[in-house]
Amino acid sequence: MRNNRWFGWDGAGDSLWAQSVRPILDAREMGGSQAEAAALIRRDPELSCRFQKTFGAPPADDEGVFAGIGKALAAFQETIVSRRTSFDDFRDALEKGDRPAAARYPLAAQRGLRLFVGKGNCSACHFGPAFTNGEFHDTGVPFFIPGGVDPGRHGGLKKLQANVFNLIGARNDDRSGASTVKTRQVAIEHRNFGEFKVPSLRSVAQTAPYMHNGSLATLADVVRHYSELNPDRLHSDGESLLKPLRLSAEESADLVAFLESLTERTSALQPRRPSAACRR
Repeated sequence: MRNNRWFGWDGAGDSLWAQSVRPILDAREMGGSQAEAAALIRRDPELSCRFQKTFGAPPADDEGVFAGIGKALAAFQETIVSRRTSFDDFRDALEKGDRPAAARYPLAAQRGLRLFVGKGNCSACHFGPAFTNGEFHDTGVPFFIPGGVDPGRHGGLKKLQANVFNLIGARNDDRSGASTVKTRQVAIEHRNFGEFKVPSLRSVAQTAPYMHNGSLATLADVVRHYSELNPDRLHSDGESLLKPLRLSAEESADLVAFLESLTERTSALQPRRPSAACRR
């Protein structure tokens, strides 16, 4: 999450902290406002104290407080990382030439991995440690929504450029200006219409439903979508690399087994004790 370049299915966020406040304002989610969020900080003595200790000033203007809320949320989210998976163990075993350890990786997942990088060509977009190229593509999922269409990246770029919390804005703490380059250079193009973010596949078995609109309930549904892809659903600027995979039932099950192996092993987390810095 913290290593993303763009945030949200439409890429309307250019930082994790700017993305973090979107759900607060979105009428479809929390339906709040900057004023309400800032008032919550001010009327809670401990939150107000913590805000001042963190940002060096009391929670004054609503916009500044709201930006601080986003940065605090982002600081927490940056601590959330994917833990080791059975695939990681398999990859490391191969690198070390440890055949016994590699053999512990399920055969179905091994076959699925071959499909992922071979016939399925999934690795064209899902590669690297996070299994994503971080970009936006049209994958043939309908972008029609009640009352219109979801423009995807095309609309997200418009939101990004209009957002007072983008990295070009006054609330960016980076005084060097280095972080603003990507936002200054990005341009809206017709091909961006109907493109959506390529998600990380880390812990993908735990992130249902799938696709930008949540239209697919299971990983098996996702594999079926690409297996039976209708090329006519791709718009004229769609990805030429996409084509129906025509997977057999066994191949589909193997690919799902591989995807499931990208999910971290469960472990008990020790709760952290709250700081007493602002306790009375």
